[in-house]
Amino acid sequence: MNDDTVRHLWSDAELDEALAALHPHETATDRAELDRARASMMRAAAAVSESAEPVVPQRKKRSGAWRWIAVAAAVALVTGGVVVVRELATAPTTLAPAGPAAPADRREAGAPFTHVVTKYSRTVLVSGSSVFRVPEQVDLWIPADPSGVWKRRWTRAEPPTLLGGDPRDSAKLPGPSQAEESAPGGRFTRDARFPGDAAASTQLGWSQPTPDFVAGLPTDPNQLTNRLLKDRIPPELSPAGDGPLPQPLNYGAPKDPSPITYPSATGMVLNVLASGYASRELRGAFVKAMDNPVLGFQLVQDAPDFVQYAVLAGPYRVLVSLNRTRLQLTDLQVLSASSVTRFAPGTLVSSAQFSSETTERAGD
Repeated sequence: MNDDTVRHLWSDAELDEALAALHPHETATDRAELDRARASMMRAAAAVSESAEPVVPQRKKRSGAWRWIAVAAAVALVTGGVVVVRELATAPTTLAPAGPAAPADRREAGAPFTHVVTKYSRTVLVSGSSVFRVPEQVDLWIPADPSGVWKRRWTRAEPPTLLGGDPRDSAKLPGPSQAEESAPGGRFTRDARFPGDAAASTQLGWSQPTPDFVAGLPTDPNQLTNRLLKDRIPPELSPAGDGPLPQPLNYGAPKDPSPITYPSATGMVLNVLASGYASRELRGAFVKAMDNPVLGFQLVQDAPDFVQYAVLAGPYRVLVSLNRTRLQLTDLQVLSASSVTRFAPGTLVSSAQFSSETTERAGD
């Protein structure tokens, strides 16, 4: 590379003007300094083009005109023997260390957030002759600092799925809807736990866990089991809306479907695991406690990274799936085990799928 290689792009006057523009606060520039700057750029460009290895100059403290000469050399990029100089809006005097970082305009207070997604489905009877499955979703954003602002969104957007009967009966079902709420420390005021519920149990604790309640639970499996056995409520005394899954609904059918109830301490365990509030240590304690049959869980499948339990809940059978590696609840399914439920045996009456990820913004 030589001086002619650049001149077919810029004239001497244009190059001088560009060099001066990189240091606009200088009121006057010595002609000899401009010549030296141009020569320095030519030598730096030639050195790069003749070497396959990147040249890393030794950093020295410079001041005055030498500082903007160094900046000019830093923005000269050599590609195929052509020097390209890019305009800089601002030229920082120090360089930040290289490394991955989220753009400042993509972060917000509380980032990063844990985004917990729960996809629900519930079965609905309409006019006593049609059966639909209605999908719903809850998104929860938990800030890195739990005392920060949490966000929760309920959504019913997808159309219902006809399982049997007249598809025109779907017009009798509630339409799409969405609701959001933000709360410091996750202390939400909304009573409804699912998008399709107008209200739910107001009994906080095991029935409706809060972040503060979950944070106070013991992480020792034995102590946790003793606490569960001490606090458990008999199924016949549990609120009808208790549990981590939406109840089946009835729109004009002659008889309501049987409600889902949870024996022993199973509903208490599942409520906490489904909340998304439990730490990894606490989730591990729950997984170990569930191996104790006294809590009502029966082992169905066991693998190094997957375990599934069954819970006999009256005329229903509840399947509980967990990821052993991540110690997380991944799937809940409630199947009809008897026609007394108003559904054919084997019908998926209610379900939930759980997933989580880390994100820099809440609500995206």
